[in-house]
Amino acid sequence: MAIKAGEEVIFTVPIKKIKKIVPRWKRAPRAVKFVREFVARHAKAQEVIIDPKVNEKIWERGIEKPPSKLRVKVKVEEEKREGEETVRIAYVTLA
Repeated sequence: MAIKAGEEVIFTVPIKKIKKIVPRWKRAPRAVKFVREFVARHAKAQEVIIDPKVNEKIWERGIEKPPSKLRVKVKVEEEKREGEETVRIAYVTLA
């Protein structure tokens, strides 16, 4: 079930899934990308805007040790653009 426009939902993003796939020195940047992909998939959004506080939380312990999971609040809005149909945008903040 997709999130309706204007609705807020809290997700727990399992960042630990990338720890076996990615080398230690790439973990924090890959964790940010994983959060973006996870939210886009679950919110069915074309664009994902991540709050700087979420980025700071991921980078808090350095590049090698991002948190194993992260609770985020996602708000989805629909926006009409010129020449296109409506675009779903997901705003991600800390829960």
